[in-house]
Amino acid sequence: MRRLLDRFYLGCMILSCMSIVFIVAVVFIQVLLNMADAVASAVGLPGLGIMIPSYSMFAGYGLAAATFLALGPALRQGAHIRVTLIYGQLSQPVRRLAFVLIASAGTIVGALITWSLLSMTYESWAFGDKSSGLVSISLWIPQSVLCFGAFSFLIACADLLIESVTIGQSASFDETLFDEAST
Repeated sequence: MRRLLDRFYLGCMILSCMSIVFIVAVVFIQVLLNMADAVASAVGLPGLGIMIPSYSMFAGYGLAAATFLALGPALRQGAHIRVTLIYGQLSQPVRRLAFVLIASAGTIVGALITWSLLSMTYESWAFGDKSSGLVSISLWIPQSVLCFGAFSFLIACADLLIESVTIGQSASFDETLFDEAST
C-alpha cells in the first residue's frame, strides 16, 4: 500500500510540475508575441496582432492546478510550514498526541475542502457554467483538477493520521529536528 500511495503522490507532483511548465510556456509565448509587435512597430512595420486568447485565464487555471495538485505530495514530504517553537518543548507522549490531533484536524479539513469543491464542480457541470474569457470553456474542467488536488491532500492527511496512530510517527515527520530543539 505504501508503494501505491508514494506513486500517487509522485503522479500528483508530476502533474503539478507540468502545470507550472504550462504556465511558463503560455506566458513566454505571449511575451514573445508582444515583443514581436513592439519590434515591428519600432521599425515602422504593422504589428502582427497575434495573441493567445485568454492566456491570463489559462495561466490562472494552471496556477490553481499546480497549487492544489502539490498539496498532498508537499505534506508527505514535510514541505509545509510547521510551527515548532511550542511543539519542540513538549514531552514525547504529548508530541505524539498533538501530532495525532493535528493530523485528525487536517483530515477533517481536507474532507471538507474536497466535499465543497466536489459540490461546486457538480453544480458547474449541472448548470453548464462557462468561463467568461475569449475562449469559453466549461468551468467543471479546471474545477475537477482542484477536486483531485484536494483529494490528494485528504489522502495525505489520512495517511499521516494512520501512520501516527499505528506506528507512532510518520516517515515525513522528522523527529530528530525536535530532539535537537529541546537540547
